[in-house]
Amino acid sequence: MDDELEPGLRSVAVPVHDGDGRAVAALGVSTHAGDRSPAATRVAVLPALREAAAAVEADLRVAGRYLPVALP
Repeated sequence: MDDELEPGLRSVAVPVHDGDGRAVAALGVSTHAGDRSPAATRVAVLPALREAAAAVEADLRVAGRYLPVALP
């Protein structure tokens, strides 16, 4: 998302899902838009964001076995 928070700032985010596949959070980064295109920014940051989201999802699955949380 370009200029979402202020001019020249680019943001990219991915969802974090619970064990049932529901989106319960998001991980995102913001960076200076600079000379990089939106597509190039996504190529640069999405792999790390997706990896981090997968790690959080794995932790949520483990934690959910011991600390069940009811979502509205």
